[in-house]
Amino acid sequence: MKPVFDRLTRLFDAAAEAGTPRRVWWRDDDAVREGPRLDAITALAAREAAPLTLAVIPNHAEPSIVRHCERHGHVMVQHGIAHENRERSGKSAELGGARDVADLVAACRAARTRLEGSPAFWPVMVPPWNRMREDLAAPLAQAGYLGLSRYGGDVVPAPLKRVDTHIDPIAWRGDRSLAGEDALLAMVEMAAAQSGPIGLLTHHAVHTEAVDGFVARFVSLVSAHPGALWSDARALWPRTDGEAR
Repeated sequence: MKPVFDRLTRLFDAAAEAGTPRRVWWRDDDAVREGPRLDAITALAAREAAPLTLAVIPNHAEPSIVRHCERHGHVMVQHGIAHENRERSGKSAELGGARDVADLVAACRAARTRLEGSPAFWPVMVPPWNRMREDLAAPLAQAGYLGLSRYGGDVVPAPLKRVDTHIDPIAWRGDRSLAGEDALLAMVEMAAAQSGPIGLLTHHAVHTEAVDGFVARFVSLVSAHPGALWSDARALWPRTDGEAR
């Protein structure tokens, strides 16, 4: 993985030289309960002073995940409704075209009630499989969501501010261990081309040792480099004056 981290280091070196550190944020998906694997990335985040955002599946969330976020200072965002595929054909999606917009918004709001009583919760939607029908963004904004996070794109300011992730180290179409060097280099180049924050995407429940090793090295580099600056989800999606909680 030396070429991957060499490229990241050059990216951050250039940002430091320009006096404009690249913002980086960390989103971990599919959180539902506390356990040893979540404890491991929580320990890494604490050790490296890296803010961690957990995308929690509300309809499967156990009380332990809420307590964990509150205890460790993680931001908790909403990962769909139940992470169930509703499409009859094509790619998997829960917030896709199989249901109309009004039904989706109602289901999202109902699921949100399982999380929003916690001070750790922040009203940002992370669609399962990173897919969502485009005409859902405006109604979600009207329903009180501050933002949206998917994969691979640049910042989209409106109608629902979108801040994506870019570096997902799991080889989902392979052995589900660490992605290959070429694939990871392509992710770094994609992230470098964006104007917004670079997003690290993890899935703690299915990490292999190799994936954990990559994540630890990435997080350590960001924390140590003067050309990189961690961003908290609340800073990426700030409330404006008068917005309802």
